[in-house]
Amino acid sequence: MTSRTIVKLLLSFVLVLPVLLATLGWVAGLLKAMEDQAAAGVLHSLSTGISVLWIVTVVGLVIALAVESLDEPREE
Repeated sequence: MTSRTIVKLLLSFVLVLPVLLATLGWVAGLLKAMEDQAAAGVLHSLSTGISVLWIVTVVGLVIALAVESLDEPREE
């Protein structure tokens, strides 16, 4: 994969994962209001894992952008 493709992939993850987190939080709150504590707990644990994935993706995007900027030829 080229660095440009990796940046596009990471950028799409950075933009989509917060929407997924918001949706999971909403559904977990709904399940908690319906007194389904077990399912709400599972969704809370899942959203914690996705939050960690989002942080790792943001760091990876910063590193990929740094590598891509170093690959570009310098203008003089």
